[in-house]
Amino acid sequence: MKLQEPLLSYKEAFLRLFYPSLCATCRGLLELEEKGLCRACREGFEKYRLRPSEERIRGTLACGDEAWALFRYEGTVREIFHQIKFERRRDLLGIFDQALEEFCARRPSLSSYEEIMPVPIDFRRRLEREFNQSGIIAGRVREVLGRGRQGAGLRKRITPPQSLLGREARRWNLEHAFRLRRRERLEGKTVLLVDDIFTTGATLEAAAKILKEAGASRIGYFVLAKTHLN
Repeated sequence: MKLQEPLLSYKEAFLRLFYPSLCATCRGLLELEEKGLCRACREGFEKYRLRPSEERIRGTLACGDEAWALFRYEGTVREIFHQIKFERRRDLLGIFDQALEEFCARRPSLSSYEEIMPVPIDFRRRLEREFNQSGIIAGRVREVLGRGRQGAGLRKRITPPQSLLGREARRWNLEHAFRLRRRERLEGKTVLLVDDIFTTGATLEAAAKILKEAGASRIGYFVLAKTHLN
């Protein structure tokens, strides 16, 4: 064991004397070795994890070439995401780390993607939430795969919330939502687009369309969770 590891454990124990760490779902006090979820809630969380044979998202994709998810967006998983988004609990994204690392280890084809790019949120929402969870997830994927920072970047314009619009307005809204910085860097490149949740895939498809127009040769989608619609 490295010398740093026991020192970090002592530091964590000391901090918890003053700042107790609670389980994200049952709100019970966590043991020192527990991160985010207590042992019982962790078991419940794992029930929503997809088997390797279920990770590929089926269905027709207009711009994406392949898509994967790790969990069903239900129960404990849905509750965790609610806290991440609406209670600004970015720390809870660490709950998904082990599943993400195992996924990357058994999908060596992911290493063929030259760009790993998060789906952006607009400036106003970024200020409200203080972070973009998709950016954090993409950063973790890059870290696991040994990639550096992205070279080209998507930007999202401030647009009306999709929930307030009709079907045609939603489509127009998404088609005009994204712009790309450094378009020339994507010519012939392969891109992995990263988001938190896959519902209809419309947002990912709208982002991927911009990348394809900029010359990207192949685009994959990676999300932590998908809804029952897929």
